Amino acid sequence: MGIKNYVIFFVLFMISFLPIFSTVTAVDDITVEIHMIGELAKTRFGNPVIVAGVWHYINVTLDDQVFQELILRFYKGDSMPSIGERNESNYYEWRYNANSQEWTDIKEYDGYSYIKDTSCQKTGNTFSFCLGVKDTLPEITSYYENWTLEIYRDTDQIHTANVVLEKPMVGLARSHADTIRFKVNPFEEMDLPGDDEFIIENVGNIPLFIAVDYGTYNSQIEVTNSSEKLTPSSTFNHNITLHSGSWQPGILKVSGGVSGSIPSSLIITTAVITFETFIEINAADLKISVGHSNYKIQPIQGTSIVFQYEESLEMNEGDIEYLTVYISGEGKAILDVSGDEVNVAVLKVSGEDQEGTPLTITSTNISEYAVTIKVEAIRENKVGTISYELTVEGATQTYTTSITIGPPLQREISGGINISTTAIVVALCIILVVGYMISAQIRHRRR
Repeated sequence: MGIKNYVIFFVLFMISFLPIFSTVTAVDDITVEIHMIGELAKTRFGNPVIVAGVWHYINVTLDDQVFQELILRFYKGDSMPSIGERNESNYYEWRYNANSQEWTDIKEYDGYSYIKDTSCQKTGNTFSFCLGVKDTLPEITSYYENWTLEIYRDTDQIHTANVVLEKPMVGLARSHADTIRFKVNPFEEMDLPGDDEFIIENVGNIPLFIAVDYGTYNSQIEVTNSSEKLTPSSTFNHNITLHSGSWQPGILKVSGGVSGSIPSSLIITTAVITFETFIEINAADLKISVGHSNYKIQPIQGTSIVFQYEESLEMNEGDIEYLTVYISGEGKAILDVSGDEVNVAVLKVSGEDQEGTPLTITSTNISEYAVTIKVEAIRENKVGTISYELTVEGATQTYTTSITIGPPLQREISGGINISTTAIVVALCIILVVGYMISAQIRHRRR
């Protein structure tokens, strides 16, 4: 064997013994997990994440537990700063003492500790360090830095990992419905779901307790997923149920807010808090229409009077129908009703205590005053109008109901057969023609 071969053999032989002399032990007996308190582990670029200013758990599971101290060193970049350069922006060190079973912050800054020893614990082979890092990062949205975590068993380094340190960010966003609508019957207590929902997303990197607030209506509005914790990058679908009171007619518009607050158990209060822990945005508006189904609800500006009427309907020529309009609210009103008399005619107007038009009405807040109008459709393929002139406190407003008039309905004759007037005329004409032809044929044969 030549000298060259001896050299190669010697090198390979020494390499095979390097693990024995190395200060870094094998990593196959250690498992490390990093996560925010109460949250799942998060990664960025494939590396675990720590958010500054917030408590995290670093769980270290060891098969070999023969040691005096378990030490965690966390520093900015990939090169540990020298002792003189270390500060709260680039270096932290924590220790577990196996003899005293104490968890300590070796490198406190300004008397502040960045380990929550009351939440640290040893469970079986797992050592759970509850610790955090002060937020010294620049005020830049989505800012992050690359840090390094080293773990030592006494003086032996047994683990190293790249960790992403993120700037704490509190953020909420609303989507889907801007307005949620409810239709409530007058003076009737009801439980009604809204016609839509709104969605809130946590666009920050810290979980938030979500609260939806509709002010004085909170006792009558039930919102799903309120007072619940929303994790980062997750959404809540907020459905609303209205528990209405016995309300008088009108339109209620209710605005609300959504607030998000960081759970207090997450915030590192041992140091000065330098980031926002609370945020508020607008919730979806609520539009509550108290009135009859398919009726226009018309509040009279400057008064408490509310007028309800149908804006449009359909009739057939020759039909006679009864329309009803409603007046409510505290005050007096004069209502004059008329038809165009070409396409539709008003045959009769009746109030609860009077007849004819105009009607003088004393309205209240505890009930509705109903006015019944008897209407006849005159001409098909036309649009007729019923007009309402409502005078309140000297001011007159005019509203209309448009009536689309179709052809006459089929009429029922003896024997249960339904036939239209046109069909009857056609049938009579046919009978006359056939009769004439038969009569002519008979006269022809007689000749």
